[in-house]
Amino acid sequence: MTLVAYIGGTGRSGSTLLERLIGEAPGYWPAGELMFIWERGLIRGDRCGCGARFRECPFWSDVGGAAFGGWDRVDADRAARLRRATIRHRNLARLATGRHGALAGPLAEYRDLTARLYRAIGEVSGAPVIVDSSKDVAYAVLLRSLEGLDVRLIHLVRRSHGVVHSWSRQIRQPGIGDGAGYMSVHPPWWSVGLWLADNMLYDLLRGRVPHAARLRYEDLVADPPRELERVLGDLGLPSDGAASACSGEGAARLQARHALSGNPMRYQSGSIALRLDETWRTAMTRRRRAAVSAATWPMLWRYGYLPAPRPGWRR
Repeated sequence: MTLVAYIGGTGRSGSTLLERLIGEAPGYWPAGELMFIWERGLIRGDRCGCGARFRECPFWSDVGGAAFGGWDRVDADRAARLRRATIRHRNLARLATGRHGALAGPLAEYRDLTARLYRAIGEVSGAPVIVDSSKDVAYAVLLRSLEGLDVRLIHLVRRSHGVVHSWSRQIRQPGIGDGAGYMSVHPPWWSVGLWLADNMLYDLLRGRVPHAARLRYEDLVADPPRELERVLGDLGLPSDGAASACSGEGAARLQARHALSGNPMRYQSGSIALRLDETWRTAMTRRRRAAVSAATWPMLWRYGYLPAPRPGWRR
């Protein structure tokens, strides 16, 4: 049985940081956003966290050999099309209930590719637990249905204002294909909708998963040792050495790893400062902050970002 610590939530919530901190604990292997391995690894040739191009990385070459007899035997374009056709929010009910209908054929093919990939990562890494920061809720549901995988869910939450502001910024992304590019940029209405949808869906999913925990990005940065030990303990996973990377002085010492995709910090190694990113407080206009608060306040309150309403507030 392959254990998977799956980081779920919405984009720009700090999943790369969480993945890398967990990945420093003994027995954990940070693999990045595995959902995108076909498009970003095989097709586009992005660089691995170690700095090598995907097909030139010794680790991922061994994984391809163990899973498929070599990456050349995989039709990457078809694998990417299968993912886009099946892993969609609109397919959640079918994925969760097993009533696949017209998805049955493509889904069976994609499930087989995915199961072989995870088994190979566990075999080649030798680590008992794979850390996956794909975040997508439909992909999480798919992984839970695969025989041989035991998925433990971490619902990572970040304040909506920080997420909205991050999606509006142009952030340089090194390691894409032959050079560099920029992470996706989206308007506030889009990122607010994504934040609401993803977090509501994960609130529902947590009630169906035997081992699940919620973690706020802000709490992780404030006290990494405490939060890492708490979350891994809640998941029933080994927590000894969970804080081994943290110096206790607002920094963490991270090794170069083989994670795919995610925040550009995956290329950083050595001593990394752990600072709370709250640039939205000064960069966002008052009007925009108020609009985001108005659209998301019920869930901000639910997650502890706002004080409880006064008695009689409905009146």
